[in-house]
Amino acid sequence: MKLFEVFLTAGADGRSVLSEEVLSTTGAQVFTPQEAELVGLEGTPADPTGRARVLIACSPSDERMIASRLEGNDLVDAFKLHEVG
Repeated sequence: MKLFEVFLTAGADGRSVLSEEVLSTTGAQVFTPQEAELVGLEGTPADPTGRARVLIACSPSDERMIASRLEGNDLVDAFKLHEVG
């Protein structure tokens, strides 16, 4: 599984970082850091600069599509990709 750590621009709503179409097509799931911990996706430390963030879990086959939607997205300040399990 791939896990995108998405840092949001000021005031951005992380729930709308991906469209409903992309979510339904890929099966990707968007979590707050607190929600991610509840489902066993802990281990990504808080951003030292205090930026808000969300985590997006997806299959390896959907990695490129998710990355392309995050690049240039006005809600996204930056993102990192992590390999999980």
